[in-house]
Amino acid sequence: MPLLVGALAVFVQALPASSRDVGDDPRAIELLRQSAEAGEHISYSGTQYVSTWSALTQSAASSSAVVQVQHVPGGQTSIRVPNRQLAILDGRTASRWLAGEDPADLLLGAYTVRLAGEDTVAGRYTDVVVAYRGDGSVAAQLWLDRQTALPLRRESYTSDGYTLSASAFISITIGGAGTCCKTADGVDAASTVDGDDSMLRWDDIEQLREDGWHCPGSLGEGMDLYEARRVGDAIQLSYSDGVMTVSVFEQSGWLDPDQLDGYDTSEYEGGVVYTRPGPPARLTWSSGGRVITVVAEAPLDSVRDLLKHLPPDPAATHEEKKDGFLDRISRGAQRVGSWFNPFD
Repeated sequence: MPLLVGALAVFVQALPASSRDVGDDPRAIELLRQSAEAGEHISYSGTQYVSTWSALTQSAASSSAVVQVQHVPGGQTSIRVPNRQLAILDGRTASRWLAGEDPADLLLGAYTVRLAGEDTVAGRYTDVVVAYRGDGSVAAQLWLDRQTALPLRRESYTSDGYTLSASAFISITIGGAGTCCKTADGVDAASTVDGDDSMLRWDDIEQLREDGWHCPGSLGEGMDLYEARRVGDAIQLSYSDGVMTVSVFEQSGWLDPDQLDGYDTSEYEGGVVYTRPGPPARLTWSSGGRVITVVAEAPLDSVRDLLKHLPPDPAATHEEKKDGFLDRISRGAQRVGSWFNPFD
């Protein structure tokens, strides 16, 4: 996957129809494929400014941070937020990239890509690749390092031009091992946060489905399941079209609405969905004995598709469901956003 998202809010004009009809730029395709493979054999470390906006509201509210990043060839990226350690997985190894495609394949299948010019990021020359939706609106811009094809800056947008996420390296060192992400006792943060035993393969997912878990393989057109893992007593399912991402958490049980502080309610097909604008946007509901929680960087069309297939139960009263176990489920619904969002 491209590097962690976030940096400058920019309103982007739609691609003119005459340019839209040209199709993909071969050079842009080549650069994106090189970028998708770059993390397999290139190490880097640096400082990155990251921002994310809510997918539920078009407002100036955002979450931002300056983070320290260290990447190890083969796919693992460790990130340090001030006063806090966490790690994310940025790889496409067989155990993680479940979609059967790499990020470039998903992006090229969902968008038209064009080479838009040149720029500099963190003192390095870059080629700028723009991804367009079918209606001509800009979905994303990527600044790819000319020497390595690593994405040094990335911005994604809604169809009407509002920024969803943006990031840019302030400084970066390519090659060599860094020490940005060591804990106080010298242990690598990635090993303390994420274990390989949490990752799931396709045969694990098939078994979960047989046991009654939903685990959909896609969320509408283009949003494919690329990673799955166990997080506590929940299953985290991550979906992407190569630009946007949606994380879906499944837990057994029902929601206790009284425990969902800060959530608004929306009706859907006679059921109730609880929403929190974020960023990132969060939606949670009960569906057939499972709690579904969605944490979205992407526009919410994919969430609507998920709601259609997993409709929310009618609102249950506190007395009908209250038994102690539900307190843990509702707290979990609030907690999953922090698993996904390093600024929460």
